Amino acid sequence: MGKTICLPKLSEEMQEGTLLGWRVGVGDPVHQGLVIADIETDKATIELEADCDGVIAALPVAVGETVPVGGVLALISDASQERRGGAGSRETGPMSPAAEQRVAELGLDPATLVGSGPGGRIVLEDVERVAGVSSGATASMRETPEKPAKLKKSVKIRRIMARKMTEGWRTIPHFYVTYAIDMTDVIRFRKDLDITINSFVLAAAARTLREHPWVNSWWVDGEAVEQPKVNIVMAVATDRGLYNPVLKDCSGMSLKEISRRAAELVDRAQRGRLLPEDLDTGTFTITNMGMLGVESFRAIITPPRRRCWRSERCGAR
Repeated sequence: MGKTICLPKLSEEMQEGTLLGWRVGVGDPVHQGLVIADIETDKATIELEADCDGVIAALPVAVGETVPVGGVLALISDASQERRGGAGSRETGPMSPAAEQRVAELGLDPATLVGSGPGGRIVLEDVERVAGVSSGATASMRETPEKPAKLKKSVKIRRIMARKMTEGWRTIPHFYVTYAIDMTDVIRFRKDLDITINSFVLAAAARTLREHPWVNSWWVDGEAVEQPKVNIVMAVATDRGLYNPVLKDCSGMSLKEISRRAAELVDRAQRGRLLPEDLDTGTFTITNMGMLGVESFRAIITPPRRRCWRSERCGAR
């Protein structure tokens, strides 16, 4: 009996994911734990693993396509059944005339199709789904220039971030306070340690939040709730959009430990290798645009957090 692999829910906020690429093809044998696809969520890029042994029977989702949580990504048939019948001789259900014509046009193997019609009948939509082409946009997909999935991926990340920022701006009263800080000693000290100014900012914030725990809180159901751990959210710009990895439980870390851990998170964000747990439970946000020469900007708080810290250009006055 075949089995479906569906998109798992990896966080409370996750609603959908985008297929970045398949690592297997139809007819390939797979085993439990084998990575079969790369999926991009609103927070990270994850490696999807097979949860059973068998043979890939169908991959109904095209690269670049967005799938809701629980949506079917792959169909896996029993390996013993494939050995008995052969991958090319797997029985298929009845097929509609339109589906038959489309299969011939695309040169598809009917064995890769799974019928969604009455009695398992294969209809046109089943063919288009496997082909990775929507039935109403075949011509436009053929004319699409190279790598449309990359464009879709970038737009998705920015759209999600825009939604979160809009929610924060509309629902959270924003009040800004600006202080000028003498960074002379920090600049001199960091050269000896080979540590970025941003690491000093992170360390200062972690220490401040430890000393003033009421600041390290979420707004939940109309009241402030102090959080037991200091988890600082960093804003990291990448080619795919803005990511917000979390420097977790950092109030007791040394300056060097904070610097090392922050560098690891930034590197993984740039390479698209953040894990879902790298992006959850942030309690305070730091946005630093000083390295870009920015002298003034306004940061936006995203719920459920209540405060954020912005850092601007460091220079002589």
